[in-house]
Amino acid sequence: MKLTYLSLALLLSSTPSLAAICLGSCEETSHGKVCTFELKVNLFASELGYFMVTGCEGIMPTLGIEKGVTYVFDQGDESNYYHPLGLAYYPDGAHDDVDELEPVIVPPGSSSDCEADAMCPAPMYRKGNQYLGAYSNNEAIAPLQGSDNFGLDDYEPEFFLDFLTWKTAGKYEVALKFDVDDFTQDIFYFCHIHQFITGRIKFIDEKGDVLQEENKPDIPYEYESPSEFDESCGTFGLNSFVLPHKECPSTFVCDKPEGAVGDFVSCLDAMNCAMTVGMTTNANKNSAIALFNHQMTPHHQNAVNMCKALLKSGEVQCDDIEDEDHPHCQMVHLCYVIINNQNFQIQTMRGILESLDYDEEDDCKIPIKSKRLKNNKKKKDGKMRT
Repeated sequence: MKLTYLSLALLLSSTPSLAAICLGSCEETSHGKVCTFELKVNLFASELGYFMVTGCEGIMPTLGIEKGVTYVFDQGDESNYYHPLGLAYYPDGAHDDVDELEPVIVPPGSSSDCEADAMCPAPMYRKGNQYLGAYSNNEAIAPLQGSDNFGLDDYEPEFFLDFLTWKTAGKYEVALKFDVDDFTQDIFYFCHIHQFITGRIKFIDEKGDVLQEENKPDIPYEYESPSEFDESCGTFGLNSFVLPHKECPSTFVCDKPEGAVGDFVSCLDAMNCAMTVGMTTNANKNSAIALFNHQMTPHHQNAVNMCKALLKSGEVQCDDIEDEDHPHCQMVHLCYVIINNQNFQIQTMRGILESLDYDEEDDCKIPIKSKRLKNNKKKKDGKMRT
C-alpha cells in the first residue's frame, strides 16, 4: 500500500468545497451511542491546510453532534501531525483569547453551575486508548470525576515531537460528551497550533435536525482556496509569480526536462520568484526585528511550498510511512516537519510584527530587467572608453 498522504493528493482533483452537516459514523455500544469523526488534514487546500472528515464532502465540514452522546475525533492519520484538535465556544479558541470547552467554563448564557464541581463539558484527550487527564463527565471514557485536567496539556506537546516518534506513539483521539441542556448555539473545532483552521459544530436532536438554524457565532474569515496553478503544484500563493515576472530572472532551473520533473521545475520557478520578490524589502521603521521577519517569512513560505510541490509531484514513493531508513520515506518525514513547523513559525513571526506595531509587509520593487539593461549599458560605455 502506498503512503497515505498520496490518497490526500487524490482529493486535489477538484477545488475543496464546503458541504452539508456531517453526522459522523455511529454505533450502539455497552456505554450507549458512540459516534466517530475520522479527521485528516489536506495540507494542499490552503496555506496552512484544512481539516477533512472521512465520509464528509469538502474541507472544514460543519459537524452535527447530539447532546449526551459520546463523540470521538480520531486523529490517527499521519496528516494530523502538528494539528492537535481543540474545541471552543468561539472560533479559534485560545488563538483569539476566547473561551474553550473546559471543565471550569460554563457554556455562555447557560444557567448551569457545572463549574462548581469542574464538570462542565470538555474534550477528553487520549493516546493509544489511554486517557491523559483526570476530569470525566463520561463513564465510557473514565470514571466520573471533577477536575481541571482534561488531558490537553499532555496531548498538545506530543504534536511537536519529531514525526516518527509522534506517529508510532499510539493513536491520538479526542472524546466529547456535551451534557448541558440549555445551550444550543454552535461550537467550534480548531487546530491548537495553527490559527485560522476553524470549523463549525452544530447541535442536533435524535432525528438529526439542528437545534439552531442560524450559523452563530460567526467565523470571522473566509476559507482560502488555491488558484488553478497552485492546485496543479500543491502550493499556495504562487499564481502572481509564474514566470516571466519583471522582478525575477527568466528561470531559476537550467535545462528544464520534460514530464513530472519538468512540471516540478515550473512550480519551483514560481515559488523562487515569490521568495525573491518577498525578500526585497525596506528596513521597516529602522528595526532589525521587522527586517528579519519580513525577510524570513517568504523564505519559510518557499520551503513550505517546495515540500508541498515535491509531495504532489508523485516523485517520492514511500510504501511504509514508519520506515526510517528508506530515503523516500525520509524525504516525506522531513517535509511533514518543514511544512507544519515552518507554517507555525510564520504565524509566530506575523504575531511578533503585529505585537510590536510593525507593518505586516514592507516590500520594495527591484525590476530585474531594467537593472540588467542598465548594467549592460555601463559595460558598453566602459568598453567604448577604453
